[in-house]
Amino acid sequence: MKFSYSDIGKGKTIIFVHSYLWDKEMWQPQLEFFKDNFRCIAIDLPGHGNSLFNNISSLSELAKEIKNFIAGLNIDNYIYVGLSVGGMLAPYIYNIDKDKISKLVIMDSFSGDEPIEMKQLYFSMLDTIEREGKISEELANKIASIFFSPQIDKNSQLYLNFLKKLKGFSKDNLKYIVQFGRVIFGRENSLELLKNIQIPTYFITGEFDIPRPFHEAELMSKYVANSKLIKISKAGHISNLENSYETNKILFNIFNS
Repeated sequence: MKFSYSDIGKGKTIIFVHSYLWDKEMWQPQLEFFKDNFRCIAIDLPGHGNSLFNNISSLSELAKEIKNFIAGLNIDNYIYVGLSVGGMLAPYIYNIDKDKISKLVIMDSFSGDEPIEMKQLYFSMLDTIEREGKISEELANKIASIFFSPQIDKNSQLYLNFLKKLKGFSKDNLKYIVQFGRVIFGRENSLELLKNIQIPTYFITGEFDIPRPFHEAELMSKYVANSKLIKISKAGHISNLENSYETNKILFNIFNS
């Protein structure tokens, strides 16, 4: 699989993997902040950004593709940072590439089963998108309200840009988005895999994260002996953008510890 990616800066390598419905550009505040001291690589997941979609049937399969991608760049050691689905991939990637990973940062994510009510909601949304071949204004606002904290200014550039992105997906692109969404929300429970992690691991969640509330991070942390829990204030699911200042401070401490 060929991934589209950004590769900037020099120093110890950090791999950034984004959330569903976003792309590598969501990490721009972090890439700009860390590029002077680290090599920052942000990947576009299949069907997102400029990466073409390949028939991915599971997160474990996608993790192998990412591992192969990293190997192709001749990277011997890296810190892995994943948000949402990027975080869901973390235990799989660690399991097959543990000798190269020095730290894991799992943000706004959950390795367990999708709660049944949320799973039904997401699959209903995916069915609607597939049937209509677009994301309507009404559905775009519904999706955005899940991704951000209730306190966000809906006239802010961050919110408006995300609405524009959702409504701008082509019909062909949405076909792949729907397929990948069903893989994510129909994922298998991988909590037991977390027990294998033997490196410093940080579970970070936005204070007002709706789809991935803090108690899920607390549960995951119990599976990892060497882990820390961190909450980002005044942020929802896309915590790295809603409060990039605090996120960068937290990541700075993690990367330099």
